[in-house]
Amino acid sequence: MDYTYSLDEINLNMVSVVGRKSAYLGELRKIGFDVPNGFVISSLGVDEILKGYKEDIESALSSVNLNDISDLEKRSNMIKNIVMNSSIPEEIEKEIYERFYELNSKYVAVRATVTSPLSGASYAGEYETDLFVTKENLTQAIKRVLASYFNPNAIAYRIATKNEARMAILIQTMINPAVAGTSFSIHPITEEPEYVFIESAFGLGESVTKGIVTPDQYIISKGSRSIVTKRISEKNTKLIYDFNEKRIKHIELEKELARAESLDPQDAIKVGNMTIGIENIFKRSVNIEWAIEDKKLYVLEVRGVRKIYPEFQ
Repeated sequence: MDYTYSLDEINLNMVSVVGRKSAYLGELRKIGFDVPNGFVISSLGVDEILKGYKEDIESALSSVNLNDISDLEKRSNMIKNIVMNSSIPEEIEKEIYERFYELNSKYVAVRATVTSPLSGASYAGEYETDLFVTKENLTQAIKRVLASYFNPNAIAYRIATKNEARMAILIQTMINPAVAGTSFSIHPITEEPEYVFIESAFGLGESVTKGIVTPDQYIISKGSRSIVTKRISEKNTKLIYDFNEKRIKHIELEKELARAESLDPQDAIKVGNMTIGIENIFKRSVNIEWAIEDKKLYVLEVRGVRKIYPEFQ
């Protein structure tokens, strides 16, 4: 196939082709970590999709005023409308659906993955992610993620820094977790390298990454591989996917469950050990998004620990 790669075909040397997120996950999947199966629309495939309206995009961006937020937003919306109202070339769409059927999964997650170097800007939170995507709305989800490449902040950053990072698109089997969260192989506040810092909550991990709840926190010692401290919060809500209403919704939790530990000690230590293992593999501090479904721990994303857009600080 010319425009897509299975995660099983991907390694860390393919960042420029499949994006950093996909390269990390492909490498970990090869090693034996539990990474949801998936495939990537390569940067070449994305470029080919955009080629049909490249001149319109360049025209919209040619005289953009980065100091005028309303102008930036106007041009961003113009380009997004072009992307959403255009079709994916037939050859690429055929390849995408062949890969989709190979996953044998009713629901997938569709995410952006940038081709900047492993030490480059992360763009964390800048691009769209679509969850619980089905065959029927896969094409639209791909276009939504692609359109987010032209979000105002992303446009401004690329122009201001002359950063030519391209986009690839990662499509994976959807995990429907009982509990999910993030972990850091270095304390994100104190920067102590001796500890793993974990945040967790019930349901989908977006409740943690988007700050919807105050998550439980666990600090694991790398030396003893044990919990040093923990703070259990009152997590009044959780995010779930309602399969009848076909949407992600907030569920209010009763007091007893809201105050319960989202991770039992054994699972917290598993997350800690996984984080340490990944840090050792990539030989750098890492931030991980993880999820537990049917008692199985999955790695959903790996990124280096660094400030987003440091040039703008």
